Amino acid sequence: MGRHVRWAAVVLVLFSVAGCVTAELDTNRAVPKHDYSFFVAGHAYGVPGTDNPGLHPPFRSAVPAIREQGAEFGILTGDIVWSATAADWEDVDRDLRSLEIPVHFAVGNHDMNDRALFVSRYGPTYYSFRHKEDLFIILDGEFDPCRISGEQMVFLTDTLRESDDARYVFVFVHRLLWVVEGTPYLVLQSKMNTTDGYDFRGNFWSEVVPALRALDAPVYVFAGDVGVPWAQSLFYERDGNIHLVASGMGGSEEENYLSVKVGPEEVVIEARRLDGHPLQRQDITAYDLDYYRGL
Repeated sequence: MGRHVRWAAVVLVLFSVAGCVTAELDTNRAVPKHDYSFFVAGHAYGVPGTDNPGLHPPFRSAVPAIREQGAEFGILTGDIVWSATAADWEDVDRDLRSLEIPVHFAVGNHDMNDRALFVSRYGPTYYSFRHKEDLFIILDGEFDPCRISGEQMVFLTDTLRESDDARYVFVFVHRLLWVVEGTPYLVLQSKMNTTDGYDFRGNFWSEVVPALRALDAPVYVFAGDVGVPWAQSLFYERDGNIHLVASGMGGSEEENYLSVKVGPEEVVIEARRLDGHPLQRQDITAYDLDYYRGL
């Protein structure tokens, strides 16, 4: 596969940095030195059953910190609103304006309570964009729950094929699409916010992953259907060139958002608890399959 930047080898090195994972690329040639950061926040409406005016209040309180961190843009990974009325979206837009940066939406089931309203306000629910040398893909896991199928699957494969020069690929979706029957990830089934609307026979491993594995680039897939009191708040697992990350909020002790720093040779993901405390397990790599198997 042709690439604008080709690596002789890709080596992942995980460092025990408080609350973060670092992926380093060992390359045989120089790459441009341009760094940037973005944030990722899941389940931003907050506690289930609570129709907040706007974003989850503890997350709204974190806006000054996010601005101070210098994020160039943000991604909300679904369940941004509780009931998806026009007033709900107006409140969210008002809160996000205080960030003074672009914010992208990967829709969740709550957001699609009125799909037509969402599309009229924000446009297509799946699309891609480039930032620096990197590819960002926003997916809609609500068209065909737990599947990327039909025209959206064609979009995904075409986008990946046409972007083989990407240094990193970042994919965003609300549902944990990797939780599929017959895989080790099914252990997470009882640790998500809900199983309503899930089909644990989805095509993530059979169709989506092969398309992602065809890339030379490291791929990061972010989901946001976690963070309520009875669910996990964090998940991280590396599977080949694919990094699976789930993060969210909604009243759990470790509810959090992610700060993602992208450099020429590394991606650093820091989980920031909304209460300001450090992670109980110090590093997001500790919230892996082995950890959840042991619970």
